[in-house]
Amino acid sequence: MKVVFQAFIGSIILHVFYFVSTMIVGSIKTSQYKPGIENAWGQAETLQNEVILGKVISPSVYLLSLVGVALICGIIIFSYKKIFMER
Repeated sequence: MKVVFQAFIGSIILHVFYFVSTMIVGSIKTSQYKPGIENAWGQAETLQNEVILGKVISPSVYLLSLVGVALICGIIIFSYKKIFMER
């Protein structure tokens, strides 16, 4: 039972790290963006007239991802304990 708990904690930590790093990268890209206004006039017909702020993903995908990563973490923890702790 301890391995299962450790696996889910590891999965949660990896997911938090992924989401935080995605937000940090997006924030850095947004702050460093400098539009080329002079060049935009020549491509005015290709500019979008809608703004897309993100995409919607079903919560079940996040649940499957959390369980899948927990399974992988559990296999890694179990293998590590089996190989290195039984010497």
